[in-house]
Amino acid sequence: MIRFRFLFSVVMIMMAIVFNFCKTEDNPVPSERKKCAWISGRIDSTGYGMILYSADGGENWVRQGQDNPSLLDVHVLDIWAVDDQTVWAVGSKNVILKTIDGGKTWMQVQAPANNPDTELNSICIVNRTNIWISGSFGTVYRSIDSGNTWTMFDPTFFHTKFMGGVWSITPQKVYVVGAIIDNGFERGFIGCTSDGGATWDTISPADDYNRHQWIGVTASQNTIVVYGVKSHYVASTDGGTTWKNDSLSAVGFGMNADINDLIMINPQTWWGALDAGHIYLTNDTGSSWISQETNQGSTYMFGIDAWDSQFALAIAKGSTWPQYGRIMKTVDGGTNWELKQSYNAYLTKVTFIKQ
Repeated sequence: MIRFRFLFSVVMIMMAIVFNFCKTEDNPVPSERKKCAWISGRIDSTGYGMILYSADGGENWVRQGQDNPSLLDVHVLDIWAVDDQTVWAVGSKNVILKTIDGGKTWMQVQAPANNPDTELNSICIVNRTNIWISGSFGTVYRSIDSGNTWTMFDPTFFHTKFMGGVWSITPQKVYVVGAIIDNGFERGFIGCTSDGGATWDTISPADDYNRHQWIGVTASQNTIVVYGVKSHYVASTDGGTTWKNDSLSAVGFGMNADINDLIMINPQTWWGALDAGHIYLTNDTGSSWISQETNQGSTYMFGIDAWDSQFALAIAKGSTWPQYGRIMKTVDGGTNWELKQSYNAYLTKVTFIKQ
């Protein structure tokens, strides 16, 4: 009996060693997500559009793409990091940019239409290969093969519309938002497709809430938020079936501050970047908001992205000349925001790796 127990123990130990070896070799513990970040910006005094890169979570920044013909005379308006090597950006002159080596080299990707007057304002990528882009003159592009081929959607549906933001919840369900421009008068526009762009519907919130121009859209699971000028936003917590009108009580430059960017950590936790140095946080799906001090009151907060619920980056532009771009960082959930860097350039958006 004692001999049997000894042999059984030896067998169990050997099995544990083999199991742990196989787990280590075939199923390694995932490495920590890298704290890489990129920032896009408009043309500065060099004549090139701005792309900044940080390998250490925003502590130090280097410029990418300077002297690269792909960025010459191009305002870079939005940027999206798929991983630490593959990053996409869009901008003025209908330009789509891509790097596959972490930004060492940037190249232009052929757009589906020859519209050099078009400003591409927003990019969203889902499942790494499905790319959606929106821009002026009713421009909406989609690629399902990492940008090898593109579809341009019917401009008659988006006619007279300025598309400011796009968000792809799945490759099939996508929201595009912006403004309808008619004789100089602007109204908000929200469009949605549930079949990858084969058909489109418009969303009209109650109480004529589309009277406000929309700047962008973001989502997490079934929670969707469309945000815009004068602190206004509309939110859905059931995948777009019903919508609730809401707003922030943020004042900036003599009027309600525009919500220029909004990101979600999860369906409950959102961070918003607004005019007049405002950053707001909600942890309860917008039921209540916390105003966070940035000490950047004379700036427009144009972009924000978060690595987790504690660590985030935000960018700002001065409201008076010279309009220096500023990079802000928090590592304590926004209790404290620290100015990390200033540039004599107009910065537009910031992105962490989207994993």
